Amino acid sequence: MLLNCLYSEFYEEQVFLDLLGLSSADWQSLLERRVMPAASYLFTNSSLCVSFFGQYQERELYRFHLKSHRRWFEDLQCFGLTQEQAAKAFFLSRFRNAKEAFRAGELGSRLHASYPEVLSAFDGDLEERTWGHFLNGTYGICTRDGQPDTIFQKQVGVRYVEKITETEPHWFPDDQLGLLRQTVDFLDGVESEFAAHEVSQSSRQRCIIDVRERYLAERVAA
Repeated sequence: MLLNCLYSEFYEEQVFLDLLGLSSADWQSLLERRVMPAASYLFTNSSLCVSFFGQYQERELYRFHLKSHRRWFEDLQCFGLTQEQAAKAFFLSRFRNAKEAFRAGELGSRLHASYPEVLSAFDGDLEERTWGHFLNGTYGICTRDGQPDTIFQKQVGVRYVEKITETEPHWFPDDQLGLLRQTVDFLDGVESEFAAHEVSQSSRQRCIIDVRERYLAERVAA
């Protein structure tokens, strides 16, 4: 059930605000100053109650926030980030540091040596779009914790899997299977599971489930 999925990974907005110690006015101020991500899911619930006195209908809107976005709020508080410019600079610093750490790591260095054009696409325009998607709650849906580091890892994992699999399975070289498998596993570790109704449209389906089935499973079977 969708609601069970949402309550397991997300806080309903009033619970979220209570945990942060915020009033509704405080929360609205954070959103207007563009320093906190908005709700990742809006859920409308319609209910019908029937009794001796007749029927009663009720319609409610729930907003769900990724649980780990609480950490982002704590960082804002800790570092005194009260305006968008400062919050964005902090976000991009972590995003860029994740890029450098990835490039210096074993998997990242191998991928960069084979496909240098992928990391070069992580430019200012992409950073601007990423910040916008962060604020509108998108990364609460598609990453496990919605943090800047994880967002970079998700983005780069998707791009490398897409690049590697430009070669069709029947032409794919055996000596690249290990690299592809590592990249898919890396992406699997940072990308969310998605709600059941979303999976078929997601990068999890395209870059993890389908790639394992088309490129990796058949090689194991062979």
